[in-house]
Amino acid sequence: MILRNHGLLAVGPSIAQAFNTLYWLEMACKAQVDALSANRELCLPPPEVIEKTWHLYQPTTRRPFGELEWPAMLRLMDRKDSGYKD
Repeated sequence: MILRNHGLLAVGPSIAQAFNTLYWLEMACKAQVDALSANRELCLPPPEVIEKTWHLYQPTTRRPFGELEWPAMLRLMDRKDSGYKD
């Protein structure tokens, strides 16, 4: 959920999945802003590519979101500054 003047909000069955949802939402928003800033007509993928991509990202066709990403992000935070654990 995007809250005007407040930022992003996500919930999920785990912190890892909620974080991953927010991370990819932010990346998608950045990609859209970057694409629109070119001030050119967007080149969209063919419908069959959109359909296949949609299918690949359904909950029943892949591992749970964040399952691999969350531990990697924690390791990254540990290397940068482990003070978040305090």
